[in-house]
This record gives sequence, structure tokens and C-alpha cells, in this order.
Amino acid sequence: MSEETQFSGYTAADLKAEQLERVKALESELRETTRQDIVLIAYEEDESH
Repeated sequence: MSEETQFSGYTAADLKAEQLERVKALESELRETTRQDIVLIAYEEDESH
């Protein structure tokens, strides 16, 4: 499955500052425990779907 098809119907989530900080904190925790460069990406379903 192509990346374009896989994420069709989704856009980047519009997070509030507090929500974004929680995502960043989880990224940091995962980096520490896995010793890997973890990046989390939040998507939300397009309103047209």
C-alpha cells in the first residue's frame, strides 16, 4: 500500500498546546526507554469523510 493511499482521508491533527505537550512528553519517554529517535504524528480524519 502506498503512503498516499494509506493516509488518504486524513490530515494533521489540530492539537491544542496542552495536547501537543503530552505528545512531546510521550515522544521523550519513548526515546529514553527505547534509545531510538521516536517521532509521533497525530492525524485526524478529514471532515469530508
